[in-house]
Amino acid sequence: MIDSLRIKISFLLSCIIHFLLLSGVKFIPRSRPIVISFPVELITLPSVEKQIEEKIPQQIQKKEEIIIPKKVKKHKKQEVKKIEEKNLQETTKIESQPTTLPSLSLETAKFPFSYYVNQIRKKIVENWVWSQNYSGELKTVVYFKIIRSGEIKELHIKESSKNRFYDNICLRAVEVSAPFPPLPEGFKEDYLGVYFEFKYKE
Repeated sequence: MIDSLRIKISFLLSCIIHFLLLSGVKFIPRSRPIVISFPVELITLPSVEKQIEEKIPQQIQKKEEIIIPKKVKKHKKQEVKKIEEKNLQETTKIESQPTTLPSLSLETAKFPFSYYVNQIRKKIVENWVWSQNYSGELKTVVYFKIIRSGEIKELHIKESSKNRFYDNICLRAVEVSAPFPPLPEGFKEDYLGVYFEFKYKE
């Protein structure tokens, strides 16, 4: 019984308190808001297009400045190793390169135009590549005729090296080098016979 009385009393008290609070809110006068005025200065802002144009190059510069050093730092050791390996490979290739001794002889003894002979030799040597590892010596003599216009005729092997692959490379070097410059005007013959000797020595 005592507990039920306590519950009823507490319930009535809470109702009275809530009623007083709600009724008191209506009767309490509201405070008026305080208005404070501050001086305002007008500021001119730059246009949006100028801001975008200024931001774009700055972002590009920042990206370039940030990305490049990061890549170098991350892969610096690997790049150094790769460079060292390439240098070693290049040095071994240079040491293992064979000596080549090309020479040229003419079918006629009356040809005083040495500059023309040098042009033929230079052009053929530039187009001649032999990269096979062959122990020993190889020698191939190729014969061909240069007509007045600089074109070649009758290209064939005069002396074989007994290595078909090497002979074909020598023929190909002459074929790719043609046409040569026209024959000098002072040379009265219709053609110039050339013997080109390719030599390989390890």
